Formats: sequence, C-alpha cells, structure tokens
Amino acid sequence: MAELSVLIVNYNTWRECAAAIASLRRHPPRRADGSPMPFECIVVDNLSPHRPADQIAAVEAELRQLAEQQGDPAAGRLVLHGENGGYSKGMNVAFGHSRGRWILVSNPDVIFPPGLIDALLRHLENDPTAGCAVPKGFWDPGLEGHLPPNTLPTLWDIAMTTLGEFSRRLSVGYARRLARSWVRVWTDPQPRSLPMMSGCLFLIDRAFFAQVGRFDERYPLYYEDTDLSLTIRKTGRRVVQVPGAHFIHLVNRSGMSDVATMTSRHDTSRELYYRKWYGRLGTWTLRLSRWLLRHPALQRWKKLPPHGPTVDLGDRVERPCIQLPRHCERFLLLLSLDARGYLSGGFFGSGDRWTPSDAMWTNFASTTYYFEAFDLSSGRFESLGRWRYRCLSHLGTPPPAPPRPAPAGEVAGGKP
Repeated sequence: MAELSVLIVNYNTWRECAAAIASLRRHPPRRADGSPMPFECIVVDNLSPHRPADQIAAVEAELRQLAEQQGDPAAGRLVLHGENGGYSKGMNVAFGHSRGRWILVSNPDVIFPPGLIDALLRHLENDPTAGCAVPKGFWDPGLEGHLPPNTLPTLWDIAMTTLGEFSRRLSVGYARRLARSWVRVWTDPQPRSLPMMSGCLFLIDRAFFAQVGRFDERYPLYYEDTDLSLTIRKTGRRVVQVPGAHFIHLVNRSGMSDVATMTSRHDTSRELYYRKWYGRLGTWTLRLSRWLLRHPALQRWKKLPPHGPTVDLGDRVERPCIQLPRHCERFLLLLSLDARGYLSGGFFGSGDRWTPSDAMWTNFASTTYYFEAFDLSSGRFESLGRWRYRCLSHLGTPPPAPPRPAPAGEVAGGKP
C-alpha cells in the first residue's frame, strides 16, 4: 500500500513529465529508518491539445516501470481527463485517485534530485506546526540559478506595482525591496516560514489537505497556491521552506505552449483571489489599478522600464555574457522576463563576468531577458548595471536556417 502519493497535472508537457517520473524512480522516498517507502505516481492530463501517441507512450512506460519497481500495479497511473478544468481541478482529480498518507503535489516540468522527498518528509514528520513543506527551487541541475520565492499578493502589492508605472524611483525601490527579501530566503540555512508557497512542488499530510478543502477549483490557473497558503496559515499552521530540500523546475513549459489560455486564466484567477480574500475593497482596488494603467490620458505619464541605463546585448543566437564593470568578491545577478525586475531568478558568483553554463543554457527560451547585477562584497546592494538580451535560440536549440534563395534562372523546388 502506497504511503506517499506523487500527484502531477500535465498540459502539453509529455516529454518533461516522462523525465520527471524517471528522476522520481531514480530517487524514491525512504522512511526515517532508511527503508524504502512505498509510493505511487498519478498523472492527470488536463485535455492537452497535443496528445502525440509516442509521447503519451513514454509517460505510460515510465509509470509502468515505477509500478513494477514498487510491486504494485496501481502505483503508476495516467488519467486522461475529459476536460481542462484548470490546475486546481486536475490536481483534485489526481488526489481522488491517490492512497498515500503523504501527498506530494508536483508540476510535470520538474526534476527530483536525491534526498529531496526525504528532507521534506522528515520535516513534516517532526514539525507539528508545519502545514506543508516546500523545497528551495533552482533553475538548473547544477543548482546555480535560484528561483524567486513567490510574493504574497496584497493590496500593498497592487499599489506599489501600479504607482511604480508612473515613478521610476518607486519602481526601483520596490524591486530592490523584493530582491533583498529573495536573498534572505535563498541563503537561509534554517527552516523558514514563508508567507506562501509555490504550487509547483510541496508536501502535505493527506488528512490535513482534506481538512482545509484541497485546492479551490474556482481558480482556473495561478493563485490556487496563494489561496491554499492563506488557508493553511488561517488554521495556525505554517508554510515551511526546508533548506536541505532542493529541486529543479524548468519553469512554465505548459504556459509556453499556450500563452493565450495562460494569460486569460491568470487574469480570471487574480480577480477571484482579491475578491475572495479582500472583499469589495480588493475588487475596487484591482479595478482602480486597471483604470490607472489603461486610461488613455495617463499613458504619457508612464515611465517605461527598464528604469536606468541599460546595456543592449542585442538579438543573438549565442548565450549572453555579462561583463561587470569591476571584479567582485561576491555579486548577485538577477535575471527576469520583466524589465522592472519584480520577479527574478538569482545567481551568486565572484569575478567580473557571468555567462550561463551548458545545462543552464538549455533553459533559455526564445524571448527577451533583463539582467541587473549587484556587488554584495561589502554586504550592501550596490548596483553594477543593467543589461537587455534577446535570445533567438530556444531551449538551447538555434532557430532553423532561412531557406536559401534559388539561383538565378531556377524556381524553388526545381528547375525552370
């Protein structure tokens, strides 16, 4: 009988899902005495528009191998859901098929390193104040790139991000405040209470998960983890980051496959969140923010980011190289898709330059990235500069070469 249930909701990420299950099989959970812990993995596909037979077969093959290793035919299961009711509903469907006392909620685009699940289990087993346990997230297998901790959305957050559109000083100050909070989370060697967790991976006790009502299915995508975090904290328990637990998240592979649906569902979830937790004040604040940001008469007052001199690295197929203005004993490089830097990954280093490693480079998508570097040698945040880089490669693969023009006197595909 499975003691741990790993729940995964898939949407157009079959290859990543198969790789996640393979890493789970290689690094299975163990009990406190070191003996193997029986576990299962349940994958719910949320009616992916892309269901290639070979990729589905790869996921099924990994689940069969997992079930064989466990000696339990029901330990690996793929549920092809007949609707896309959102991440919350898909995860609740997976929970309905599960049997374990411990529930590990996971995205499909993750990698399970050795010791990850064990560290989360040991903490929950020994900390009655913890409602759920979360790991430290990284962007790459070398654990170089820290993923940003989620910022709890509040009315203050709406005010700062809205007014920051009209004030460079306010926007820069808010971004610096966020960066300092991220560094504290990234470098804390002790278990740390967080205002919220990321729904991409966390461990929770089955009975407690059922007690708090599981995921609120009204959230189609995003904010369901924020909602659950506040619900957990409302019971008096904590969301705890376990410093010895590390995992790799390849970040938003589902979202990249369907940007329009992702954006629409994000906006719907955001409205629900502020209405549910802040009532009419939340709804009115969100509406006022939209009015200020969209009113035609106010557009000329907006201060477009990035806020400060920025070195343009150009549009390139090759990986970026950030040249710092001086040698630093310790620097922090923030990387973001947002020119304001409100949500950034972080890299610590030393020296006078930075470029992504081979493993990290394969996570760069074809989009625009913004960098900002800080010298931390004196313990202060001293800005070293900003950079813009447009990546023309996608996940480490250069774009296809343009078709070669036909020689004079020939037409494409053959002779005249």
